[in-house]
Amino acid sequence: MKREGRDKRKYIRLGTVFPVDFQLVDRDKRATSDVLKGFTRDVSRGGMCVESRLRKGQKALNFALGKSRLKLIINIPAGLIVTNSFATVRWSEKVTEDALDTYRFGVEYDEIDSDNQDMIYRHVLWLYKKPRVVTLFLVILVAMITLLMYLGIRPS
Repeated sequence: MKREGRDKRKYIRLGTVFPVDFQLVDRDKRATSDVLKGFTRDVSRGGMCVESRLRKGQKALNFALGKSRLKLIINIPAGLIVTNSFATVRWSEKVTEDALDTYRFGVEYDEIDSDNQDMIYRHVLWLYKKPRVVTLFLVILVAMITLLMYLGIRPS
C-alpha cells in the first residue's frame, strides 16, 4: 500500500488533529465494514490525511486506491460539530510497530456539504493563525504598557 503517482493536490493543506470515524461503503453508500476510529494529520478543502491505529491481529485496512469509498464522520472539537461526508481513498501506507499497525491514507471528498467544508477549513485556518494572532496581541499589549510607562502614566 504505497502512494501512487505524483502529488496532485489542488488546495493548500494544513496540519491539524481532530477525530474522524470512518467505514467502507459501496456505490449505494451502504456500509461494508465496521466503523473504525482515526484522526486527521492534515486537512485541505479537497480532502484530508487520516491516521488509524489497529492492534496486531485485527483485520488490515486494504484499500483499492481510487476505488475504495469511505463514509467519514468528522468531529470538529471547537464547534462541537459532527459532519458526514463521503470520500475516495487516493493513497495509503502502513507502518508496522510492535503492538500496533498504523495506517495513513489520503482521501478526496466526493460529497460534503459546502457549508461544512467551509467550516472545517475555517477551523483549521484559525488553528493555523491562532499563534500569530496571540503573539501579535501580546506584542501590542507590551508596546502599549511600555508607551504608558514612558509617558509617565501608570496603570492602576
